Amino acid sequence: MVVAVGEGVAKSVVRAMLKMPAWSVKGMVVSEHPLATLAGWQTLRQGGNFADAAVAVSAALAVVTPHLCGLGGDFFGLVWLAKERIALAFNGSGRAPKNLSATDLRRRGLKTMPTYGALSVTVPGLVDALWQLHQRFGRLRWAPLWQFAIAIAEEGFVVSPKLAHAIATNADRLAHDEGCRAVFFRNGKPLTAGQRLCQPALAQALQRIAAEGRDGFYASETAQKLATHLQRLGSPITPDDFATHCGEWTKPISLRYRHATLMELPPNSLGIATLQTMALLQSLPVSQVSAVELTAHVAAIAALVAEERDAYLADPNFVPYPPERLLSPEHLEGLRHRLSQPPLRLASSDGDTTNFVIVDADGNALSAIQSLFHAFGSGILEPQTGVLFQNRGANFVLTEGHPNELRGGKRPRHTLSALLILDEQGEVQGLLGTSGGDFRPTIHAWILLRWLDFGMPLQAAIEAPRALWLGGRTLLVEQGLADPTELFSLGWQPQLVPYPGGTGVAHGIERVGESWCGCADLRGDGVALPL
Repeated sequence: MVVAVGEGVAKSVVRAMLKMPAWSVKGMVVSEHPLATLAGWQTLRQGGNFADAAVAVSAALAVVTPHLCGLGGDFFGLVWLAKERIALAFNGSGRAPKNLSATDLRRRGLKTMPTYGALSVTVPGLVDALWQLHQRFGRLRWAPLWQFAIAIAEEGFVVSPKLAHAIATNADRLAHDEGCRAVFFRNGKPLTAGQRLCQPALAQALQRIAAEGRDGFYASETAQKLATHLQRLGSPITPDDFATHCGEWTKPISLRYRHATLMELPPNSLGIATLQTMALLQSLPVSQVSAVELTAHVAAIAALVAEERDAYLADPNFVPYPPERLLSPEHLEGLRHRLSQPPLRLASSDGDTTNFVIVDADGNALSAIQSLFHAFGSGILEPQTGVLFQNRGANFVLTEGHPNELRGGKRPRHTLSALLILDEQGEVQGLLGTSGGDFRPTIHAWILLRWLDFGMPLQAAIEAPRALWLGGRTLLVEQGLADPTELFSLGWQPQLVPYPGGTGVAHGIERVGESWCGCADLRGDGVALPL
């Protein structure tokens, strides 16, 4: 177990890992579910590359982790091309229906976006993202990459304790939707751990995508069924909203931190918040402060970055705030001056998400993340296709003139992000991602601090206790990180949770000498498989 035992952070961690990492000189796949990891591993073994494996992993996750992601959700990815020594970013976030606007909802008397339901649904971006990734870089044929996921959907898989817990926790909401009832309930009761979950309708939707490619989802009978179902529930979405969706390739944003370069996804991704967090930590002598002091400092930064997030983060096509301005020395210096009195009126929310990381035999790499936003997304499952819709539109605001104001065809501010870390020679040092919603930048920060500042192995850094700022003066603190009494004395209100607690599920790959070390968080069900 990883526990805090002393005053100095550098000396306060017992480096005993509970989940052993995997090692390989050829390649690695790490994901949230063993079956998804196996799908990617088999693809690499068959001669596929990172793009081929990504399709197989993503499709499998869409079946076996329906509370976290699915065909009705979004996808972001950071790509490293080893031969060219360049990084690329892909934004696979969906847009609001063209006929939906904040003005319309304000006229209806709404002051905030609905968290769930048809109005919270944006166009899903995942399938288009996988198609573009494969079209540009894939080596194997498209259709076979979907067969593993199709088989799992048809034949079923065993409900894990974590999935069973998610179903039970959200049972009341799921029970109100006919599609969710049919999939996640048996004889009127929520599925429990050990039962088999079959999704024949989803298998058919997957088969259509395998046979017809991107159009099998966005310009087909599937799209018509999805749009019609949402329209019945009050959404103005149309088949044209699906047909015209297209994700985009873009450039990563980056920050020099210590002896490494941190690369993240640009807005509307939350990646800029991770880089702002690390930039503010860079001026702190972290190795010379206690665990309590570091926890308090990370919390203050989280509050400050949350204010930045809510003020600026939005679809970059609608906002004149380039990332360069928000990461400029002048802007960061202004934030540092405000750390002594961080804004505490805000709050952050969690989200159910899953990330995966891949390195192929050629050294190409992918740090990817996909999500429905909250657990089971909008809580709407289209019965004929088995597609569960995300509720990403809940992140829009209805405030007139706000950068993130709802507008037709616009992408909401997103919580998804992923990390690619380069060493001083410009080679891949590691890949990292985590679930956690708005907490993601803080979770990233805790892992990066342990790994880059304190020299811990990435697996140990992932497993180490974390603390998350919940809003106001409240902190969620995993047991073993810092003394709650001392945090009280500094004006914080810690909520101590047993280790390991609900502080996100991270996965990563670390370069060690000539080898790759794959790391899966003990807080989740994931595994790493070496090539």
